[in-house]
Amino acid sequence: MSAIRLIVVILAILIGASALSLYLLLRASLPQLEGEYALKGLRQAVSLERDDNGMAVIHAQDRIDVAMATGFVHAQERFFQMDLLRRNAAGELSYLFGPVALDRDREIGLHRFRQRARQRLNDVPAKHRALLEAYTQGVNQGIEGLSVRPFEYHLLQAGLQPWQAEDTLLVLYSMYLDLQYHDGRRDLSLDMMKRHLPGPLYDFLHPAGSHWDAPIDNSIQNATPVPQTPWPKPQQQPEVSTDGEAADLMPGSNNWAVSGELTPYNAAMLANDMHLGIRVPNIWYRLQLNWREQDKRHQLTGLSLPGTPLVVVGTNTRLAWGFTNSYGDWSDLIRLRLDKSGEQYLTPQGYLPFSYPVRSIEIKGQQSEQQQIKETIWGPVVGEDEDGTPLVYRWVAHDPQGANLNMLALETADTVDKGVSIATTAGMPAQNIMLADSDGNIAWTIAGPMPIRFGFDGRYISDWSDGTQGWAGYRQAGDYPAVINPDNQRLWSANARVIGGKEYQKIGDGGYALGARNQQIRDRLLAKNTFSEQDFLDIQMDDRALFLSPWRDLMLVQVLPESAHPQATKITEYLQSWSARADIDSLAYLLVRQFRLTVRDLVYQDLLRLMQDKHPDFSFRAIRNQLEIPLWQLVNEQPVHLLPQGIDSWDALFALALDKTLMDLNAEYGDWQQLSWGQFNQVQIRHPLSNFVPLLGMLTDMPEQPLAGDSFMPNVSRNAFGASQRMVVAPGQEQHAILHMPSSQSGHPLAPYFNNGHEAWRIGEPTPLLPGKINYKLKLTPDSN
Repeated sequence: MSAIRLIVVILAILIGASALSLYLLLRASLPQLEGEYALKGLRQAVSLERDDNGMAVIHAQDRIDVAMATGFVHAQERFFQMDLLRRNAAGELSYLFGPVALDRDREIGLHRFRQRARQRLNDVPAKHRALLEAYTQGVNQGIEGLSVRPFEYHLLQAGLQPWQAEDTLLVLYSMYLDLQYHDGRRDLSLDMMKRHLPGPLYDFLHPAGSHWDAPIDNSIQNATPVPQTPWPKPQQQPEVSTDGEAADLMPGSNNWAVSGELTPYNAAMLANDMHLGIRVPNIWYRLQLNWREQDKRHQLTGLSLPGTPLVVVGTNTRLAWGFTNSYGDWSDLIRLRLDKSGEQYLTPQGYLPFSYPVRSIEIKGQQSEQQQIKETIWGPVVGEDEDGTPLVYRWVAHDPQGANLNMLALETADTVDKGVSIATTAGMPAQNIMLADSDGNIAWTIAGPMPIRFGFDGRYISDWSDGTQGWAGYRQAGDYPAVINPDNQRLWSANARVIGGKEYQKIGDGGYALGARNQQIRDRLLAKNTFSEQDFLDIQMDDRALFLSPWRDLMLVQVLPESAHPQATKITEYLQSWSARADIDSLAYLLVRQFRLTVRDLVYQDLLRLMQDKHPDFSFRAIRNQLEIPLWQLVNEQPVHLLPQGIDSWDALFALALDKTLMDLNAEYGDWQQLSWGQFNQVQIRHPLSNFVPLLGMLTDMPEQPLAGDSFMPNVSRNAFGASQRMVVAPGQEQHAILHMPSSQSGHPLAPYFNNGHEAWRIGEPTPLLPGKINYKLKLTPDSN
C-alpha cells in the first residue's frame, strides 16, 4: 500500500470514528419520550404526551404540577438554548466559550442583570414564586433524567450548571437585549445628527412620517421638504460603514385582529408572526397545557419560551393574544456634569460620588476576571460623548417594573378587557399586544412598563443634573394607550407607529419601522368583509413587492435609458418581466433590491463620513429606518447640492450604483444573470455550534432551500431571519387554527420529530395549532423517596 493510500485510509478511519463517537454521544443524550419517570416535588401524576411534531401535551391536576412538567420537558429538549439565554443576559457566556466571549460579557455585565434577577425574585407574588420553584425543580430533574448531559457541553468541554429560579428572569432580560438597545446607540446617533447638521437638513433626514404610514387611528404625518442646505464636509474622509447585507432586518413582527362580525364564528380572529433571528432549535417551543383550578378545567395552547413557564403567544379557548415589538422609547442616555476631580457627578441633590460594584466573570480555561462597573443613581456609565463626557443609561429593564410573571394571568383571562388590564402590569420588553376573544371583541395596547418623562425629548441625550429633566415613575393602567373594538372592526401593527396624538407621545419613538408592512396588511384587511384562517395565512405569506415597485419604475424610466452600461438592454428585459413579488424565481426582484441598497449607501456616504468622524459609535443601523423617506425624495427631486462628494450628477450616481450592484453580485455569486431571488435568499438556519464543529451541521442544520419574501412586506423572510412562528386563531375555534414554526421543536438532531413542520413554514402550507396524533406517552409520577 502506498504512503498516500495509507494516509487516506487512516483519515477515513479517523473520520468514521469521529462520526461514530458523535452519533453515540447524541444517542445517549436523547430525551425520554415514553414510560414513567418519578419527579421529586410533584403532587400528583402528570401525563406528558408528544404528537408527530413533538408538540408537548401536558395534563395535570393543578398549575404547579404543570409548571414542573414544563420545566422537565424544556430541559430535556432545550437546556443548551436555555443556558445560552440566561448567560447572554447575565454576561456569563465566557464560562462556556472562553475568552472569545469576554468582550460581550463585559458589555452586558454593565447592566448587572444577575443581581437584578435576584432582587426581582424578592418582589414576585407567592403564587408566581411557587410556579418558578416548581419549574426550576422540573428543569433540574429533566437534566438529571438524561443518560448524559446535552451533547453541546461535550463538544465545548464545558460544565453544566443547575438552573435557578432567578435564571427565568434572566431569560426575560435576554429578550430585552434582543428587542431593545442596551447601550443608547440610537439616542447617541440621533443626538449627534441633531447637533452637527443644520436644522433643516436634520428635520429632512428625521421626518415625522410619510405616505407609507398606516396607523390604526389614521393619524397621518407628512415628510419634510428637501432643504437647500448641503451636506457639511467632514474634516477627514474615513471609510464609511453601513450595515451591509443585514440592511433592513430588525427584530419585529406582524399581528392583526378582526372582530367576530368579520368571521364565520362570531368569535374574533387573531394573526401573529414574530420576526427574529432563527437558529436550531427555534426559540419557541410548541405545547398545550391542561389543568384544573377551582373545579374548572383550563386548556392553553401555543408557544412557550424555554427557560420560563410562560406561554408567550397562544389561546385559552376564550382569549387569544400575540405580540409585535413596539419600538417605543423605553430608555434614555444622560450626559453627566462632573466636578473638577471628575470623580463626582451633579444631581438635583448636589454632587455625588460614583459607585463601583464589582462582579466576577468565569472564563473557561482561564482565571476569573473581576469587572468593575461605574454606576450612578440613574444607571451605569455605558460610554462617552465626543468630548469624553460620561454617558449614563436609564432603562426600564433596570427597574423593578421591568421583569415579572404577571402575563401568567392571561392564561385564565376570558375577555379582551381583562387582557388589556393584565398587559399594563406586565414586566417585559414593551410590546404591541393584540387581543381577540370568543365573544368577538378585539383590542390593542402596550404590554410592558411605560416611563413618564418630563422636561425633555426622549430621542436625544438629556441632562438630569438640575431636576428639570427626568422620569416621574411609570404609567398606571388607566393611562395606557388602548384601542378596543374600533368602528372598522380591524386592528393591526407591524413595528411602525400604531397611533398618533397624545397617545403616541406616551409611547415615544424608539426607531419605528417604515410603515410599508403595516400598510400592506391594513389594505388587505380593508379589502374584505369576511375572513377565514386561510385568508389570514395568505396575508402572512404576502410577498408582493409594493415597496420596491417604484424603484423598479425608476430604473426602467430614468436609470437604464440614460445608462451606458453594456448590459443595460439585458437588464431592461429582466425588469420588464417583473412579477412585483419577492418570489424565488425572480431575478428582477434581486436586481431592484440590490440597486436600491447601493443607491442608499452612496447617497448617505457624506452623512456617514461626518458622523463617524465625530464619534466611532455612531450607528447607521439605529437611525436608518426613517432615512428611506428622504432617500426617495432625493432620487426623485435630484437636488444637485445634496449629491455626495465626488459625484457630479444624479445620472452619474445611478450609473455608479448600477455598476457596483452588478459587480458585487458577480464577485459573490458569479454571473448575475444566472441568479434569482431564491438563490440569493436561501435558508441558512443553523445550530450555534455547527460552524465550529465538523460534521455537526450535517445533522443539525436546516436544508439550504430558497425562500420567498423579504423585509418590506408581510412575509418577512431573509436567510436566518423572519417569522419565528405564524399563528392564526379564533378563540373557541382552535380546531381550525393554524400554527407554523421553522427550524425544530427539539434541540436534538436524532429526535424522531426533528425539523418536522419546517418545510410547511417555508412554503406556507397550513398546519394545525392543536396537537395531532399522539405518538409518545410519558407518565410523570411523584417521587416518594
